[in-house]
Amino acid sequence: MQWEKSTAAEIKSLVKEEVCIIPLGSLEKHGEHLPTGIDGLVAHKIALLAAEQEPVAVLPPLFYTYVKPMKNLPGAISIETDLLLSFLENVCDEVGRNGFRKIILANGHGGNNALLNVFAQHLIDKDKPYAVYIPPIFMAHDVIRKLLETPETGHACELETSFALYLYPELCQMDKLPEGFSTSQKDYDVSPASTSVDWYASYPDAYVGDAHKASAEKGRKMVEAQVERLVELIRKIKADDKVLKHLSEFALSLGHD
Repeated sequence: MQWEKSTAAEIKSLVKEEVCIIPLGSLEKHGEHLPTGIDGLVAHKIALLAAEQEPVAVLPPLFYTYVKPMKNLPGAISIETDLLLSFLENVCDEVGRNGFRKIILANGHGGNNALLNVFAQHLIDKDKPYAVYIPPIFMAHDVIRKLLETPETGHACELETSFALYLYPELCQMDKLPEGFSTSQKDYDVSPASTSVDWYASYPDAYVGDAHKASAEKGRKMVEAQVERLVELIRKIKADDKVLKHLSEFALSLGHD
């Protein structure tokens, strides 16, 4: 069920399913050939396709997220850490107030990963009436590995471009792809440490690998596998109440009523 296209009565009727998906994306440069919002567009579409197979509420995608490493490039909108944590908590609180006790944060943007892990811990001692679940961006790695022809992926690459070519072909400008293979340009080695400029130093043009290898057919197979795994996850989450039980026990151990 697409929340923004549903009536209040339709949303209320779906509360019995308990689960709501919040797709998260970004607004940032994706090479020269993909739109800035492709992460959220893909995450939202996959959630909607999963909802066709397993009843679940799907919120509109959250595009305004965490894009610190790409703020220097045109098109980026990055929200400050404390504001984004508060806003995401506010959204989840409102979803919970509507009666949904299990919230899947379906993230499509790698830059959100660390913040979402912090967010999950941020909630643990707040005695919320809901639980959040954070699946990996790509849940069908076995399928993806068999389809990819390029050894390096990660952004506006063969992988992301294949998703886009299948789901949003009208938004892809493949004639703007540069020739050749785009590999890391990082000119220092401080391993095993990481730094805040690793991404910028590696991929200053926000493009990885060779998207010439992408295709709508690869995208179809990847999307179908991703939807299948998301449906499986939704069903597991619906069937399980131990996460909520443990959250309640944790709150009681801290003295919450």
